[in-house]
Amino acid sequence: MDKQEENYFEGTLSIIKKSINETKKQINDAEEELELQKKKLSENYYEVDKSQDLASVYSILNSLEEVSVDMRNKLSRLEKQKNSPYFSRIDFVATGESTTQKIYIGLTGIRDNNQMIVYDWRAPISSMYYDFALGSAFYRVGKQSYTGEISLKRQYKIENETLLGYFDTSLAIEDDILRDVLSQNSSAKMKQIVSSIQKEQNIIVRTEEFDNILVQGVAGSGKTSIALHRAAYLLYSHRNIIKSSDILIMSPNNIFSSYISDVLPELGEDNLIETSYDQIARVELKHPLESREEMLDRIASTPSQDELNEISYKSSFEYLGELIKFLRGDFLRTFTPQKLSYVVGVKLNEDEKEEPIYEEFTADRTSKLFFDTFKNMTIAERINKIAWQYAMYFTEKRGYNKEQNRGLRDRFKKILYNFLPIKDIHKIFEIFLTRLGLNYTGSDEIGYMDKGAILIIKNYIYGFDHDFSAKYLIIDEMQDFTPVDLFVFKKLWSCPSIVLGDINQCIEKCLTRDYLKQVSDYLGTELIELKKTYRSTKEIAEFAHNMIGLKDVEYVNRSGQKPKLYKTADTAKTIKAIVETECQDFAHTAIICKCQAELKKLANMLKGHVDFTILNEPEDYNNKLLLTTCATAKGIEFDAVILPFANKENYINNLDKNIIYVTSTRALHKLFFISDTTPTKFLKGVEE
Repeated sequence: MDKQEENYFEGTLSIIKKSINETKKQINDAEEELELQKKKLSENYYEVDKSQDLASVYSILNSLEEVSVDMRNKLSRLEKQKNSPYFSRIDFVATGESTTQKIYIGLTGIRDNNQMIVYDWRAPISSMYYDFALGSAFYRVGKQSYTGEISLKRQYKIENETLLGYFDTSLAIEDDILRDVLSQNSSAKMKQIVSSIQKEQNIIVRTEEFDNILVQGVAGSGKTSIALHRAAYLLYSHRNIIKSSDILIMSPNNIFSSYISDVLPELGEDNLIETSYDQIARVELKHPLESREEMLDRIASTPSQDELNEISYKSSFEYLGELIKFLRGDFLRTFTPQKLSYVVGVKLNEDEKEEPIYEEFTADRTSKLFFDTFKNMTIAERINKIAWQYAMYFTEKRGYNKEQNRGLRDRFKKILYNFLPIKDIHKIFEIFLTRLGLNYTGSDEIGYMDKGAILIIKNYIYGFDHDFSAKYLIIDEMQDFTPVDLFVFKKLWSCPSIVLGDINQCIEKCLTRDYLKQVSDYLGTELIELKKTYRSTKEIAEFAHNMIGLKDVEYVNRSGQKPKLYKTADTAKTIKAIVETECQDFAHTAIICKCQAELKKLANMLKGHVDFTILNEPEDYNNKLLLTTCATAKGIEFDAVILPFANKENYINNLDKNIIYVTSTRALHKLFFISDTTPTKFLKGVEE
């Protein structure tokens, strides 16, 4: 091994260890000072209180606590980087200069005496590692470009403070290191991928040109990982204006949330704020909701073509258009104001007797304000404006204070809402569906496909009750949301966003490229497509994509065994054999069922044959053999996947084909199908 490389590594390690010791001392000093100040406050509380210095003392305590937290975060980053200080190096000669810069790249930057020892992977100069082979290269800082030549690209293998080796490559990221990363077993948590980010992925991570991005990526193209690395990049490049708590990610479920929870901490950043569409709907509608998993389970176990047709219609821009037209048209016109009369004072009549002075708000006056003056607003906004205007009139007449004015405004709002003959949002939605020839069955529980429309109705008539504001938004699994849902998101958030998904992984309906373009235009995003898949072996990926007729997919040159089909009369015995002979070295093997009824049936069959865990909670993922459904497994990966009951009676239509596709693309290394009768037609090309 090159002595210079060994010396640089040891020197870097020494700098990190020195910084760790200094940081520990700073933490100790800060916490000692904090305890001292707390003790002083406790002993002299009444004297401090009397001198009115209490606020300044608490300010000092808060500052010391913040310093301690910051130092502990720094220490955590240093401890992680000590194990592997950097992962790559590029040698770069800037145009017009003769000196070669040796640029070492790691998870975070390391500086010693104002000299950069290791560059943060997010630094502008580090982008060349991802974007260029040997030869001409450039990087940008703001709008300024810096050109030059890359003369060396080196990749390192460093583990547990030990330099194990390195190799040079002429490519952006050599397939050897990528294959090494991809061939590893799956883990309970998604990992950071900074050492193997590909050029097309790096463009999305670092883009500054577009506020809003829509990423269409094939299964296994790294969409979720890219989104999290983009968040880390934004936290680095805009650290003065954005922090982790300003970034919101919409997660499909709690298992997925747990699965991605280690990525940002590994990158030295705090985790983002997470929510789900269901959580938002629950707090806004205060009504039981059908989850996506429950909806998919229902239509998979008891398929109805009428329901699938209804789902397809409710997933269209046409349906959204009809809803908006109804609210802004026929329903809006049901607002029927009446004359309002209020006493604003008294006067003496001819008989010198007091009689009240009335202020009238005529029906025409209210109607003009509602339908003309504020015509471009929602009903909620119109009523707020009119109530404010009427309340201000009384405030000025009677000299009300702010609190009295607020109470008066609320009373006016209540009166104005009474001019709507129907105020119950569920009843309004039922009327809307009836006009379309559809039935509403959500009196006890709001159906999955209906919550978006009811949220739109609520927002239009009453507004939202909660503030979900963010400075940056990440929406994953875009294909699972409808245009109605996207309308809700636009009402909730006006911040820049990255929206990610795969139209081919939508289970309950078929989405087209035209639909994708519609979504991009509607959201005002730049559409970026990822066509290379990294998750599965080439054999698994080719089977899945051939099954749905997907062309132009690129594959990493990582081969494995072909998907296998087992025809058997004893499903449990066959699963036991597969697990013990084919999957014994894997960390996670998943048996993925079509629906909950099938899962329960198989669970009973497997008892006494193999030890398995039903995947319900995040901690369940730590087990070797997992039993789950396609709806729950979406977005997660496993070393091996087994799909049972792959019979022609069980997998018949497009919905079933979509389930097989999504299930198959969860597999990293091996894929198995089991059929106890005649296999489904969708398994052409599978090895028997």
